[in-house]
Amino acid sequence: MKKLLKMMLTAALTLSLAACGGGDTPGVGSGEIYGSGTHRTPEKRNSLIESKGLFLLEREGGAGLDDLNAQQTYLIHVYDIHPDSAKNVEMSPFESNYTITMNGVNEYEALYAPVTYKIDSIYDSPSKIDYFMLASGYAAPPELDTILAGGEAIRAMSVYKINLNDMKDDTTAAFIIENCDVYDCELNFTRNDIISVSQFDDVFQLEDNPTDYQIAAEYFQRIRVICNNMITGTMFDNLHSNGLESYKNGLSTIELWTSSEFGAFSTTGFESALGRNVDLPQFDREAVKRVYPDLPVDEFEDALESWLTNGKIAIDSLNNGGSAGDEGKLADAALRDMMTYGRKIVEYYTARLKNQ
Repeated sequence: MKKLLKMMLTAALTLSLAACGGGDTPGVGSGEIYGSGTHRTPEKRNSLIESKGLFLLEREGGAGLDDLNAQQTYLIHVYDIHPDSAKNVEMSPFESNYTITMNGVNEYEALYAPVTYKIDSIYDSPSKIDYFMLASGYAAPPELDTILAGGEAIRAMSVYKINLNDMKDDTTAAFIIENCDVYDCELNFTRNDIISVSQFDDVFQLEDNPTDYQIAAEYFQRIRVICNNMITGTMFDNLHSNGLESYKNGLSTIELWTSSEFGAFSTTGFESALGRNVDLPQFDREAVKRVYPDLPVDEFEDALESWLTNGKIAIDSLNNGGSAGDEGKLADAALRDMMTYGRKIVEYYTARLKNQ
């Protein structure tokens, strides 16, 4: 029955030359970036689902990634969902209703989004693709619940784990949304429409200001790594002699991670300057604030600077037989602020998966 419905839908779309949402855009997705970065504009763009780019992650020499085997990789579809002008629509909560079919043969369901992630949960062990989805700022359609009529477009993303054998010179891909009322559709792509990228962060080339957006996405990992690795909850008043070295090492490690000379953060983790050759922009708090003006960026970064500065002074004083003094109190206060604002920032990124 499911296959029959798909055949009927395909026939209807062919006869009416309609794309998603009842428009009359030709079969190729109505996005702006296609192929190897070329720009193509359809004749009409009144579709409720507007493709912004279909990206294939090229794994360097079959390098290990998550639980993928050597014959698998990720296919990433970014698209805008335009609310209907009059109708509120409840989106399907099932990943099986957001599929991509390669070459008319192999159908793949969208991967689950990590909407339950918390910064200090001992049970969370996200994969790299999970981290990318969290950091991207793009919504996961199964998590959207009801899209209210007349609102602003929602930038969404569906990620698929596909067989590399699907990718050939004559490859075709059909992105299909089902059981979503006016958003039910099929967008069709050829191999030339699929953009190859060497790292997840290259997907952000589709944004109006790709560098700012990439820095803002990578900020998620800066916060996560710092908050998960600093001496959380350990204040100077409670430190014993055997804790001072650990505290000092924590300060030194995080200072290195936040140094531009040592490396940079991607959406999936910290990339050392001594590691693989990746082109990543350096952290810029003003860029993050331009993309996400509601984030407490200054509050977190000011607390981080205070902790690094005052923590070192307090440690030196304690190691020389003195007390942590006022610097110790300032470092403790900064530590508490970092955890407070760090949690808020991570919660903000997680909420964006639901367009909240």
